[in-house]
Amino acid sequence: MFVPVLTEAAKQKSIAEGVCGLRHKTCVNYRQSFPCCQRVNVRLTLRSQVLHVHQTLKDCVFIGWLLDLLLNFYFRRSDVVVLCFSIANPNSLHHVKTMWYLEIKHFCPRTPVILVGCQLDLRYADLEAVNRARRPLSRPIKPGDILPPESGREVAKELGFPYYETSVFDQFGIKDIFDNAIRAALITRRHLQFWKSHLRKVQKPLLQAPFLPPKAPPPLIKIPECPTKNRDGPKQLLENPLCADVMFIIQEHIHLFAHRIYLSTSSSKFFDLFHMDFSDESQCLVVTERHGRDQLMRTLSLDTEEDITVLPNLSPCSLRASKSDGTLKMMSFSGMHRRTKLSLASWSKAFQSIHKENGINPITGAPALMTVVKMDHSIHHGPFSAVLRFLYTGELDEKEKDLMKIAQIAEILEVFDLRMMVENIMNNEGFMNQEITKAFHVRKANRIKECLFWTLFADVVFRLDDGTINAHKPLLISSCDWMAALFGGSFMESANDEVSFPNTSRVCMQAVLEYLYTNQLSPMADLDPMELIALANRLCLPRLIALTEQYAVSELVKASKDGQEIDGEVLIYLELAQFHNANQLAAWCLHHICTHYNRICANYRKEIKSKSAENQEYFEKHRWPPVWYLKEEDHYQRVKKEREKEDVVLNKHHSRWRWCFWSTSPAVA
Repeated sequence: MFVPVLTEAAKQKSIAEGVCGLRHKTCVNYRQSFPCCQRVNVRLTLRSQVLHVHQTLKDCVFIGWLLDLLLNFYFRRSDVVVLCFSIANPNSLHHVKTMWYLEIKHFCPRTPVILVGCQLDLRYADLEAVNRARRPLSRPIKPGDILPPESGREVAKELGFPYYETSVFDQFGIKDIFDNAIRAALITRRHLQFWKSHLRKVQKPLLQAPFLPPKAPPPLIKIPECPTKNRDGPKQLLENPLCADVMFIIQEHIHLFAHRIYLSTSSSKFFDLFHMDFSDESQCLVVTERHGRDQLMRTLSLDTEEDITVLPNLSPCSLRASKSDGTLKMMSFSGMHRRTKLSLASWSKAFQSIHKENGINPITGAPALMTVVKMDHSIHHGPFSAVLRFLYTGELDEKEKDLMKIAQIAEILEVFDLRMMVENIMNNEGFMNQEITKAFHVRKANRIKECLFWTLFADVVFRLDDGTINAHKPLLISSCDWMAALFGGSFMESANDEVSFPNTSRVCMQAVLEYLYTNQLSPMADLDPMELIALANRLCLPRLIALTEQYAVSELVKASKDGQEIDGEVLIYLELAQFHNANQLAAWCLHHICTHYNRICANYRKEIKSKSAENQEYFEKHRWPPVWYLKEEDHYQRVKKEREKEDVVLNKHHSRWRWCFWSTSPAVA
């Protein structure tokens, strides 16, 4: 079948002020794929022929006094004029009526005009971010500057122009503008060239469907970095030993204070030492056989004493086996001053004696029961302090002077990680110590996590609504400023062994303790996120709040994907999260409510109305779909029905004069 190809040339001119985005206006973006002044083919399909329209695109810029001289040449022989304004600048719309309309009618009175509102994306964009991205001297865009669609449509109706809106950012409306501009030009040409049959079926400019803004992405829950308190807390606790329960006596006159829980979770040797049951005796003396002080630091073999009987009342479970240990033995003496002596010579050659006594805390001056450990005379203060710092922090300063003595003490106390670190430093391989430190912290975290289920070494009991839970003050002080003030200050709780936490469940407190011990959150199935957020807010733990927010959002999203209804729960979470400073969870709740506003408002109208004025204002401003879109959609559907009725009436009118041998042909798309 032969299809004739007919060609028409249309010259289009676009007028826009600088505020409309001169270099980003519609015609410039439409021309991105074509050089300036190149002809663009636009196909308009008829039933029996194909119409090719050649459209010339030109980008012209007028400045200052050249405007009046060049306007006449610019508008000459134009077939259609696209008049643009910015929806973010009311003055540009005002200039359409007061200046540009008069100029167009003066130079080309019979040329069709199309009114276009540019920068449609600013109607729903974040204006604060837009203003930050603009040039420093640009006038900031205010929310009151954004024009609703009714403003442009009213001006277009008053002037008799078709009205369209476009956004280069969203690539919306560009094709609509040029297709309908071509239609307007061809319709005007049809009146002058009525003998051209291929122009008879060209439609008038079509309606533009309103632009539905995309849904805003849900806010991401950001977890802040681990606070410096958690990283430096153990070191600071060693330097300022609040709640210390161990005192090491070195060289008869030097006292070092430490904490059993830190030493026991870092070293199996100290775990066995502090796990001994000597509560029945006020003092346990170490019976040692020494052939010389120098032999202590030279030998690594530990001999057992064969001539001492084992005391029957020593529980086997009170000691844990250590690597390369001998058998711990005790000896009983009969007499007027009966005393039980505990021999540790074959167990560890670092200690002389161990006993418990009432001491004074060096920081607070409060009386406290302490485990006193007297070290051997061959152990010096500097190397042993370095060993303690390693047991607290897992780090070793490469500038330490007595590395050999540190390695010897580490060997005796079976702190093999520290011995390897010293060896690496002496071999100029200190960079390998980072991996040792990481592995040390992993093992220590696992042991500390086990402390949640221990009553061993626990020195405080939290009384909760549904029971009690044991805790360890040193671990709490080193990881939480609130706990440090509670137990290390002048509060009465610092001297108490039991602290009451009202309105707190055991599951919630256990989650808090796990976070303080391991810096991680592993919530249980019956954990209430809002209760945990409230407790974390009381304890001034912003990172725990963020972790709980992340858990709450993940649970809500999971429930929504499983088909459960979460709208009511989100409404409950909203103001509770705002009250307890869970701002990220509150932002997520606001986003969920706004993006499902119609459904939530239909099912929970009373709850929506009970929200604060600030929240209701936020709902109205950020609801999706926005109010202006709903109004535009109603207007579009109403005008579309009116046009359909007009087309039906027009088709009936033309059918009366149609010859019987004419075939019907559809209108041009």
